Amino acid sequence: MSIELKKDFLPHIYGEKMLDFSNEYNKQLISTIELIRRGDKNGRAVSNRNFGWQSNNLPVIGIFKKLKEEIIKSSYDFCKSLKDFEFKKIMVDDIWANINYKNDINWPHCHTGDLSGVYYVNAAGNCGDLILQQYNFPSTNWKLNKYLSTEHTVKKITAKTNKLVLFNSECYHFVEKNLSDELRISISFNCEII
Repeated sequence: MSIELKKDFLPHIYGEKMLDFSNEYNKQLISTIELIRRGDKNGRAVSNRNFGWQSNNLPVIGIFKKLKEEIIKSSYDFCKSLKDFEFKKIMVDDIWANINYKNDINWPHCHTGDLSGVYYVNAAGNCGDLILQQYNFPSTNWKLNKYLSTEHTVKKITAKTNKLVLFNSECYHFVEKNLSDELRISISFNCEII
């Protein structure tokens, strides 16, 4: 299944795709993230400042290798769907885990790189939607500018286990409050397009 490009959002682009990773694979990801969290209880404070836990950069070997390969494949398909967009390869620059406990949020922020995204490892209903937001900041040097649409200013994406979401890295975004009693566990990433 390929990732569907969405261009109905000013002035950004994004795509969504449900992956077919097994429950067993996601359980292994959760266990590994929990081990990392136990070894680094404070994690780092970025968009999660005063809320939840965020890992430092994850290794892209072992259990994370399969996810990294899917991120690259889906990012490649996403970029190929852009008419006349030329590129040679896509590399994952950064990849990190997020745990949002009940009532946790992620503050508005944007990422580095060219293409960013999130994979939902565990996302119960009402665990906090991803909000992509346009703040009308001018962009002068981003590689995908000419492919961006001009119709809407906000996009709400429901978090679901096994969903992969991609969006251009300049897009400001935040995560709504986790109103669920379950952990919202996700893996975020930044990619470079060459």
